[in-house]
Amino acid sequence: MLGSCLALLCVPAIAATKSAGTAAAANIKTLRQLLGQREGQIDLARAKVTIDHMVDPKVDVEGTLRQLDTLAAKVRARFPPGASNKVKANILVSTLYKPGPWNDHRPFGYDYSDPYGKDIHKSLLSTYLVTRKGQCVIMPIAVVLLGQKLGLPMTMTTAPYHLIVKYGDEEQGTWTNLDATSGLFHDDGGYEQALNISQVALENGVFLRPFSQKESVSLFATAVLAPYYLQTHQPEQALQVIDLILAADPKDVTAMTLKANAYALLVDQRFRSRYPLAEQIPPAEQAEFLSYNRNISEWRSKAETLGWREWTKADWDKYLKRFAEEKSKAQGGG
Repeated sequence: MLGSCLALLCVPAIAATKSAGTAAAANIKTLRQLLGQREGQIDLARAKVTIDHMVDPKVDVEGTLRQLDTLAAKVRARFPPGASNKVKANILVSTLYKPGPWNDHRPFGYDYSDPYGKDIHKSLLSTYLVTRKGQCVIMPIAVVLLGQKLGLPMTMTTAPYHLIVKYGDEEQGTWTNLDATSGLFHDDGGYEQALNISQVALENGVFLRPFSQKESVSLFATAVLAPYYLQTHQPEQALQVIDLILAADPKDVTAMTLKANAYALLVDQRFRSRYPLAEQIPPAEQAEFLSYNRNISEWRSKAETLGWREWTKADWDKYLKRFAEEKSKAQGGG
């Protein structure tokens, strides 16, 4: 479903637990350790599930990894002798999305129940492996994690509001893109046109570049952990996470916009909740208030300078129309 998936945007509020502060400190320490690993030696699957566990402590890390290993073994069992990487990649896709004994006739598919991607738990690997329904956060992540286990040249990349599998095509001698929501391969030009990616963003390497392992781990945190702390009204913790993300990937424009959102949440919590009007803020607190507002503006501006742009109403209308069309097709509506 090229260009019609929403990701990394909606952060509805949910309640924080009493022990949130203690858990957050431990989570931030663990994230720092994950991002401190040597490139080429990072287990992306374990990193992803570890981050998922930070969002939901009920996630069974080892159990989820065993499920993923089992799925990878089913894919590997279908490889013919001497298969090329492209053949293996196609078999990986068909194992996930085509019904058969390899997936117990329960193929993975797109979740059309939530056009705005509000439920962060649907972006957890453990949820996806159980429900077999996902969107453009977890679907490409799952493909990349399986690809790593199968020795395929796959990594993460992004487009505006979209996560994508970057595949090293040995036949073409170049990188191409696997859209995990459709199972189809596309060159960069398809995304540039469909998602109206600016030349500035392309020149700055913001979108469609192959991610390093460390950048992929930081992307996992951008996708679920930073939004989780915003949802649970923990802007200070969100800022700590985002600082680690941006240290690993200074071009993560989504993290920059989330950082602006975190400062906006601080303004709401510390000022708007107490002072309905800005002129009511005491002089002693004015500097802090102005600092937060300055950061909101600066971080959005940094993202825009790199080529990010916020969706307009026309963009939303186009997305929702395409979403409805794809949903109708999936439900047999032609």
